[in-house]
Amino acid sequence: MTQSFVVKRAEDRVRMKVTAMLIGRHGLLGIEKVMTENVSPRGTRVISSTEWYPDDLILVSVPGAHYTSTARVAYCDKMSDGRFVTGLEFVADEPLPVAALTPEIP
Repeated sequence: MTQSFVVKRAEDRVRMKVTAMLIGRHGLLGIEKVMTENVSPRGTRVISSTEWYPDDLILVSVPGAHYTSTARVAYCDKMSDGRFVTGLEFVADEPLPVAALTPEIP
């Protein structure tokens, strides 16, 4: 007999497009401006032109919230258009102040 379990996120994600900056790539210094798909106090999902490696640590800055944190790459999946959808988990003690963000219109 098999059991299945449903894992619920500790915090819900909010669908919101805001500008973020990803800094560092595989130990190299580089900066990429990206747009978020959703955000939560503990992480975000972004669309990137760069392939990121799971478990890499990068610096993430969200200028609209005056927020910068180290983040762990949770996943990075290639999209059909050649870009990458990337899940980032903030590892800082300070959560992202989601309520302070203003959604951007692309």
